[in-house]
Amino acid sequence: MMEDKNKKNDEIVVNFKLDKKKLLYILGGIGVVLIIVVGVLLGVNGGDKVKIVKSEVQEITLEDYSTEVFSMKIPKGWTVQSGGQGIYYAIRVTDPKDENNQVFLMLKIQPLLKSLNAKKQWQSYAALAGGTQYNVFSKAVVLENPTTEGFFQVFGNVTSYLNSVEPTLASFKYPTFNNFTKLEESESQASLKSVAMDSKVLRATFTGSNSQEGEGLFLATVVNFGNSSQMGVDMSYYMIYDITAITSKKDEFINYQDILMKCVNSIEFTDSYVKKTIDDSNAQTQQSLQINAQVQAAFDSYMSAWDNRSKTYDIMSQKQSDATLGYERVYDTDTGEIYKAYNGFTDDYSGNRYKSVTDDMYTKSTSGYIEKIGG
Repeated sequence: MMEDKNKKNDEIVVNFKLDKKKLLYILGGIGVVLIIVVGVLLGVNGGDKVKIVKSEVQEITLEDYSTEVFSMKIPKGWTVQSGGQGIYYAIRVTDPKDENNQVFLMLKIQPLLKSLNAKKQWQSYAALAGGTQYNVFSKAVVLENPTTEGFFQVFGNVTSYLNSVEPTLASFKYPTFNNFTKLEESESQASLKSVAMDSKVLRATFTGSNSQEGEGLFLATVVNFGNSSQMGVDMSYYMIYDITAITSKKDEFINYQDILMKCVNSIEFTDSYVKKTIDDSNAQTQQSLQINAQVQAAFDSYMSAWDNRSKTYDIMSQKQSDATLGYERVYDTDTGEIYKAYNGFTDDYSGNRYKSVTDDMYTKSTSGYIEKIGG
């Protein structure tokens, strides 16, 4: 009896030892699985763990906007203003956080005088006639350089003039393009290009109303209304068509250009507005009334200019911006996305997923920022 009891006790001990061994194997296996799962979540051995913050542009979504005059897509939360009448109509869409991020369109502006002598003559007529009937000419801006670049260099004077002489534009807040500096130019595809003195797409920098630098693409078509010589002075004027600009804060246009171009490409004037729009002062009336075609031509011009731009400026400008702001630029080898990382990231980082960009990658948009963990 006693022997049987001892035998059972020995079996229990043996079984317990065997079960304990199995338990250790099971627990060990679970531990390995947990380590693998945690490793995947944090990155390979924790070396790929990074803190990514999306860029402002990546957070932008487009929404529909429409009035009785036009419809378009705009970035959600941005401000829209419009003014003018007929073909002298203006639209401006701005980012309330930074007005240098914007879309601007005006179909036509006139008159711009050809010389200071012509302006003096018009001022003399206004003084003799009295009243305000000659103000549209006597107060007009002189465009001594009748080119796209010349027009944008006096843009501030032109818009102040429009605010003062056209009641439907009196409260319209035009963009500010101070210190306008051309970086490069390309031919436009504007509908009136064949009769224009100049019609270019310019890539340029400027200083905005917030005293901050901006950059973007600009288009304007300069047309000579004709010649009318009086006492050796040409008293006629220039007309400006297709005035458009898409801009952003400096060094960010690479990121914003795609969303801004989508906005421009979506602008469409209503049939009823186009039908009632008459421009009797222009011999090219039928062409000028093809308003939606004008907008499409502006978009096509922008696309062509951007695709064929000199990328040397982008590389140099983006490198300088990173150095000034304290960023390194890296890309995700899995997705191809490009990020601005904090200075020193490549020294801290021990993984294989994020690598330093090559020069050509400075011409592409960034998806966000890599911030220092715990910083």
